Amino acid sequence: MTPTHPNPAPDHMRALVLATARTLRPDADITATTALDQLGLDSLDRLALAVDIEHTTGFALPDAVLADATTLDDLVTHLTHSAPRPTAHARRTDDTAPSTEPVPDPGGRNGDRDRDTDPWHTHRDRLAADTTAGTGFDGPGRADPGSLVGDGSRLWHQAQVATGARIGADCVVGKGAYIGTGSVLGDRVKIGNHASVFGARVADAVMICPGALLLEDAAARATTPDGRRKGPDDFDRTPVTVESGATVGAGAVVAPGVRIGRHAMVALGAVVAHDVPDHALVAGNPARPCGWACACGHTLDADLVCPHCARAHRHRGTGLTEVTPRE
Repeated sequence: MTPTHPNPAPDHMRALVLATARTLRPDADITATTALDQLGLDSLDRLALAVDIEHTTGFALPDAVLADATTLDDLVTHLTHSAPRPTAHARRTDDTAPSTEPVPDPGGRNGDRDRDTDPWHTHRDRLAADTTAGTGFDGPGRADPGSLVGDGSRLWHQAQVATGARIGADCVVGKGAYIGTGSVLGDRVKIGNHASVFGARVADAVMICPGALLLEDAAARATTPDGRRKGPDDFDRTPVTVESGATVGAGAVVAPGVRIGRHAMVALGAVVAHDVPDHALVAGNPARPCGWACACGHTLDADLVCPHCARAHRHRGTGLTEVTPRE
């Protein structure tokens, strides 16, 4: 018999949605009627918010609802009145909960479940039926049930996209790479061979080079203080954010909670423990600023001009911005 899941009370759902939104914008004064545009949530932020809300509430939040919403209360209204069943992102406490670690066996323990009653299958079917999301990826890699991979993206051999991760269109995930639960990748992202992305927010046109690590557990332990092995709900996720056009070099390690700015360049082998400004070039262990990078990937000269493509730049805050012709 398939269990039923009654819709939660609006006040309870509102509290969950507000708590989730405040983790995304901890410095903002957020209420249920705060406009999403007022929070500065771009399309990638909204996608990240949707993933987190689905994890927290256990109910599906379709892309169409997310696109039409103007306030958090609009999301609450959908979740309390229109969600027919839990999504695959629901938090679970039994031993069938999804692992945040790579699963090498594509047969998996979900393979013998009944398709009509298994929530993992029903969530995958919902994604496949959502023409605005797209699931037309190519390649021999593995996309776990409950993940989403956009049209035109390619997963190479032994690549794995975990349950609860979302990848945009026209991306490449290299051999042996791992995209962990909660990760949100934009369009045209390249993930190099054997790179690992744990819960990160990665914007469009980002390059994560081979062997790079984007971490999310700031207090990593194998067990809880009472000796119990830690599970997915036993640690606080502090995801890395990589802004559009940035590059994380081969073998680099990015610590939990770090922001890599737009068109920034992290050198190979760097250990990044602090935020990296827009267009900054950082290297070493610990990583330190050592220059500026153009959007084309080349280093700027002393006048902040790219010798390769002639783009000019000026200082803005702690980083740089490209000078437009009218400036």
